[in-house]
Amino acid sequence: MTPILYVYAITREPVEPQSEAVDMSRNFGSISAAGVAAVYTPVDGADFSQEAIDSRAGDLEWLGAIGYRHQGVVTDLMKRTAIIPLRAFTLFSSAETLRRYLTESSPALARMLERLDGKQEWTLRIEFEPQRWSDAVTSRVDSLRQLASQIEGAPPGKAFLLRKKLDEEKKRATKDAELQVVGEIERTVLDKLRCETVAESRQQREGAFPQINVLINRDEEAVLHELHGELMDRYAPEGIAFSVSGPWPPYTFAGAQ
Repeated sequence: MTPILYVYAITREPVEPQSEAVDMSRNFGSISAAGVAAVYTPVDGADFSQEAIDSRAGDLEWLGAIGYRHQGVVTDLMKRTAIIPLRAFTLFSSAETLRRYLTESSPALARMLERLDGKQEWTLRIEFEPQRWSDAVTSRVDSLRQLASQIEGAPPGKAFLLRKKLDEEKKRATKDAELQVVGEIERTVLDKLRCETVAESRQQREGAFPQINVLINRDEEAVLHELHGELMDRYAPEGIAFSVSGPWPPYTFAGAQ
């Protein structure tokens, strides 16, 4: 079958990666058009057809290996030039199709490259320790504070009923309290770093801890770590901790204008 092009990223200029391609080769190419470029590997159309990819949807070893090598190439490119990282399995049927895409999309791609130049994505993950956070929610919400105060002076029977009511209302209030915390933290990040952010709630992350993705200049890493320490000190009494990871290729921000 005719080779197709597996494209890793849009770049400002052609750059040859120094890492392993998705097919375990060192075979890379680039196409330039209208002031932007794309870095790719020619791959077997039979192995990377939509039908072939769908048939291996349950093959986690194969998918993981492709994702790992894809990420390695994109990370390598990020170190040497401005890039718009593309998701794994971004495929073009031919060089002509890819060149046409670059030509037609060049104004938007050039603006995005300018915006992402010199930037890195980092992730600030917000973690909640269940018991201390549960106590903190009671302190944060007026109605829950009032119920807790009533329980302290109530006779046993009434206290039992009030505790049940407190538990029920706390379940409803916890989601809003968590969103409030994420909003507070995002505002603190914006004040400290003056950067772009994308906050993702627990609901958006299918139950995983919420996180805030930040797009910062390469030389602001120390400021981010300083902020991490400040947040840890500020929120530790409420059972809230933070982990910082990165730098990542700016996937989260590549689609935003």
